[in-house]
Amino acid sequence: MSFLKFAKTLIKKIPGATDYYRYLHDSKALNAEVVFREKLGFHFNGSSLMEKGEFEPHETAIVENLFEFFDVFVNIGANTGYYVCKALSRGIPVVAFEPNQLNVNILLKNIEANKFETDFHLFPLALSNKNGVLPMYGASTGASLIYGWAGQQNQYLVPISKFDSIAETLVNSKSCLVLIDIEGSELNCLKGADALIKSSENNVFLIEITVCQHQPSGISINPNLVDTFNLMFSYGYNAFTANKKLRKIEISEVIKVASTKVDTIRAHNFIFTKNVDILKKIIFD
Repeated sequence: MSFLKFAKTLIKKIPGATDYYRYLHDSKALNAEVVFREKLGFHFNGSSLMEKGEFEPHETAIVENLFEFFDVFVNIGANTGYYVCKALSRGIPVVAFEPNQLNVNILLKNIEANKFETDFHLFPLALSNKNGVLPMYGASTGASLIYGWAGQQNQYLVPISKFDSIAETLVNSKSCLVLIDIEGSELNCLKGADALIKSSENNVFLIEITVCQHQPSGISINPNLVDTFNLMFSYGYNAFTANKKLRKIEISEVIKVASTKVDTIRAHNFIFTKNVDILKKIIFD
């Protein structure tokens, strides 16, 4: 066993040690000076892959290619602001949502360090199909409203709301590029976001919908897989894998994956659009 693994095992066995370690880690992250990242072109602190400009290369290419065709960028699950800062640095107004308080604090430091003047709204809460309070499990880029997501069990309470309850007026009559990355809670989020889904402005969605990854123990296939795709299809959206293949996904394949528990889709990020021509704007390196 390596020393790192031994140390982690030991920490887990000592009462209170895990919480103290997390406190030290979080304090270091929060108090760090926000550094200018050459590869990003702006000041930013976050995960090492984000700071190096190597985070989610396919998704990043898609978002960056599409920014200029929309009035507003809506980032649900903004984390420390990787995509938020990319949008603001290009003068694209942003509406962002992030419930994890550490992520929120680092995101705000990133915004302040860059002195962005573009219109920016941040809501420090999670989006769902109701208003209230729910436990959130885990932290960083894997925090989820789903118990046991990616094996995470430590919890804290976060406020939840429907998008339509708090942000509908910010997107009325505006075309939106919507990025949703909320670790298994996509279906309930979409159920509370009629203003985005039913818009006549040809909004485009980039949504993380895992098929078999990160599911709680005992669950092999995302139990909301079919319902999530069906919801978007019911409003006339087409689905494509958010990678170089841009492969079209039909509901028949989604249903088959759910029933056979064999993942033929082999992707976990998807583009939903009514305007298929927008795909021609996406160029991968």
